[in-house]
Amino acid sequence: MEPRQQQLERCAQLLSRRSTDDEKLAGLLLVPKVVDIHDTSALAFVLSALDARFLERLLRTGAKHFTKTTADSSTPFSESTESAMLLVAVRVIDVFAAHADVAQSPKLLDRIPTLYRVAALDIPGVSAEAAQVLAALLDRDPAVQGILERPGALADAIDGETARNVDALGYVLNRCSRFVCAQEDVERFVCAQEDVERYAHGWVVLVERAALLFCDVRDVRKFQLMSALASCLEPVDSDDARMVDAARECLLVVQRVSSGCTWILRQKSETTEYADQALVLYSHLVRLWPSHVFGARDHKGKSPEHAAAPAAGTETDRSGEGRKESELALRLACIEGQSSIDKMMIRPPPEDKDPVSVRESEAARVRLGWKYPVCAEIVSGWLVWVSRWLDDQPESSAVDEGGILELMTEVQALAQATVNFFVDWKERLDNEAEMLDLAPEIVLSAVHFLGEWLATDPKLHKAALPLISMCAAWVAGGGETGKTIAEYMRPCVLFALDMCGISEMQYVDDLKTGDCRHEGNRNAENASSWVGTIEMDDLARAIYAIPSDQDVLLARPS
Repeated sequence: MEPRQQQLERCAQLLSRRSTDDEKLAGLLLVPKVVDIHDTSALAFVLSALDARFLERLLRTGAKHFTKTTADSSTPFSESTESAMLLVAVRVIDVFAAHADVAQSPKLLDRIPTLYRVAALDIPGVSAEAAQVLAALLDRDPAVQGILERPGALADAIDGETARNVDALGYVLNRCSRFVCAQEDVERFVCAQEDVERYAHGWVVLVERAALLFCDVRDVRKFQLMSALASCLEPVDSDDARMVDAARECLLVVQRVSSGCTWILRQKSETTEYADQALVLYSHLVRLWPSHVFGARDHKGKSPEHAAAPAAGTETDRSGEGRKESELALRLACIEGQSSIDKMMIRPPPEDKDPVSVRESEAARVRLGWKYPVCAEIVSGWLVWVSRWLDDQPESSAVDEGGILELMTEVQALAQATVNFFVDWKERLDNEAEMLDLAPEIVLSAVHFLGEWLATDPKLHKAALPLISMCAAWVAGGGETGKTIAEYMRPCVLFALDMCGISEMQYVDDLKTGDCRHEGNRNAENASSWVGTIEMDDLARAIYAIPSDQDVLLARPS
């Protein structure tokens, strides 16, 4: 038997550019046999000799032949020479991808778009291995950086043919999202803002392409793409969303995903499961880019004045359709939110009043309302957006007040149902802390929604007094959740003060000094009667961490 070094040299010689295609193929067959994946020097030596263009040609030819064979349905692809050579190419990449240092070679990273195509074509006996190799390469940041710096080739590979295996697309998009949003990346790029912008730009390019596919297809792949896009957007927070939108406007992403979601929501034949998933995906759009979701059209029925008028019939000429989509989603969110509350409300309390049984019963009850936070996210986003939009309108502007009030009526119905549910829940448990512990997502989403709702009318607080006292208890409980609830409730406090002409600083000083008169224009026509009430002062003390007289007395040493 030849010494290992001689085997490596022979393999490298066969793989060189000067070799014939048959010799290169023979060299590829030798790679898994003679190269130890733990031997960095051997891997690097053989890879340096490899003709990457030949490897790329095998991948492309195999993928193209599979597509053609599938269309003709004459000879099974698995019996073809191209299938065997394609599998050889995938396994050779797998050998090099196993080592972190070697896997960063451009000879491998440049193969990712074609390797993705092979994985996404769902080729029997090949695509599963290709997907594993793709995941191994993308597990390391340099591969993701390369994709995001030059997204064009991968974006071109995201088409109708490669949507056969949507799992591959979902993995790639989610991995890119996690990379862009990773905290360590943000810290590392503080001194290289251009890198952040380049990666964010590349991310939007890829998501735009996937969103276009989701918008266009009309078969079962649409539902699979919906899950892939939800997995892509879930890791992104509002700060990340602003960053990527600044690098490349996300309006097309929003329009395409919105169109795909509303198509599903309008199909009476689709199952509730798919409609629920569409609502979840739409809530991500609202959470990340509310101005694009609701601001693509205004309540005058035309595009914003600052935007250039698009050509009729183009993708961006959809102000009317965008308005219909967002209103449909908002109305459905209100309806489905109330439906979730009804499911929780009608569940009877347990006959056994043992604390353990009660807690188990309540845990099962709130699980029925899993959809409520999704619906509340959409409604809260609209309330925030419409309030800001109205504030920005000049006094002479013709605003469709009737349309807004009609939507607000549906929002109010959801708000009242939410308050009623929390009153019922409090009667069952009589413990705010346990309510928060059982269903933090429901509590936080409800508080966010009601905080924004209370900031739209100075007289709404009367309907929400029971929940306001609960919020004061949750904020006083402290922790990150308490801080979040304080942040969610602060807008309605500021709104009430503003309606009475009282500044936040003055109000806080009054609470600290014990002056509950809160002098201001409290007799104005639209003044909030909430200002000066015990409920508001108690909530504000919790928000601003101001101890009450009773707290001060209790804190004194005896």
